[in-house]
Amino acid sequence: MKKVEVIGMPMKYGCPVEGADKAYDYLKNNLNKYFSIKSVIDTYYDNPNMYEDNTKIKYIAPVMNISKKLYKEVYNSLEIGNIPFIVGGDHSTCIGSISAALDYYKGDVTVIYVDQHADIHNDKTTPSGNIHGMPLSICIGRCDSRFDIGNYKLKNSNLKYIGLSNYEKEEIDYINENNIMYFNDYEIEGNEEKIIDEILSSIHTKYVHISFDLDSICDNDFHAVNVSVDNLYHNGGMKFNTAKKILKLLLNKFNVCSMDMVEYNPLLDENYECKEKVDELLNIIKESLE
Repeated sequence: MKKVEVIGMPMKYGCPVEGADKAYDYLKNNLNKYFSIKSVIDTYYDNPNMYEDNTKIKYIAPVMNISKKLYKEVYNSLEIGNIPFIVGGDHSTCIGSISAALDYYKGDVTVIYVDQHADIHNDKTTPSGNIHGMPLSICIGRCDSRFDIGNYKLKNSNLKYIGLSNYEKEEIDYINENNIMYFNDYEIEGNEEKIIDEILSSIHTKYVHISFDLDSICDNDFHAVNVSVDNLYHNGGMKFNTAKKILKLLLNKFNVCSMDMVEYNPLLDENYECKEKVDELLNIIKESLE
């Protein structure tokens, strides 16, 4: 049986808000209860430039260089027959993990993206300049050469969303124009098995990468996420019990080769209530994958 091994990714440059980069440290004891720890990516940068070459996009060099470090660790984990479980960090974390899975399995990977946000802006449409809103476009190959990583690109037909509620027009237009499958947050509760079966019937790859953003859970049930800093971008989401059902179904019904869990911000978790909920999710991952 394959072994799940954790790769810590204390990434903060995709969303310059303090906190999510500390998630691995806060969760380390919980993670050790369930899994072996493979490594922690060195994300230190000495006085990085926020903007380069008159671009409006923030921290391109740190994000891409750190993503390439993660790529190597994820690829190595797959090579030795394990399931890499990457704990971020902001959602730019998935640039390295998805790219590594795509290259190792020669493109034969579907990405199931559990998130309120579409994260499919490119370098021309991003309103904020934060790369955590661009990772899927980077993996698809919709961005310029500064964002090159890996050889195999994610096909639009191999991207499925669960939990969408916040996106800009440019993102939803691209999703609709390319017939990318998505389910809104409000249609999931009570329909978990139906939705998962619908996704399952649409998949034509052997392997699945799950990218699970904890801000897919509603603020009332899980408030300790980066985007809670600005509630404009966190005003929907699934109930925690719904998210647990979705995660369990995904892990049990799909051939999961790798997984991210991102955006937990322990600095906003005053009584560690959210940390306890993360522990419930870790237990589900352990029981389902090992």
